[in-house]
Amino acid sequence: MLITMEPQVSNGPTSNTTNGPASNSRNCPSPMQTGAATDDSKTNLIVNYLPQNMTQEEFRSLFGSIGEIESCKLVRDKITGQSLGYGFVNYIDPKDAEKAINTLNGLRLQTKTIKSCIHFVHDCFSLIFP
Repeated sequence: MLITMEPQVSNGPTSNTTNGPASNSRNCPSPMQTGAATDDSKTNLIVNYLPQNMTQEEFRSLFGSIGEIESCKLVRDKITGQSLGYGFVNYIDPKDAEKAINTLNGLRLQTKTIKSCIHFVHDCFSLIFP
């Protein structure tokens, strides 16, 4: 399941229950709450709503200030090279991923308020092929 901070849209009747893992006060699952099988699933974050003029170096520096990063990627348009406003950060330590969510989620950068959550790579196809 790929988790983003967008409101849920439903074609059916509304209910008072929610689906998905437990979440912290910012509606992002904690790496310690996910119960995922692999360590990578507890350290890989997706970051949305980044300023379009943010550089790869600024992105790495911002998230690297939390802890040691295994990899990070600011996603860019293949033709123009302009940032698409989101990226991925993979920490070495799950505690650093947890700290990044708690520290940087909701941070205001220029005119954007960034959202960071655990990125579940292994369930992406269930969204396309339910």
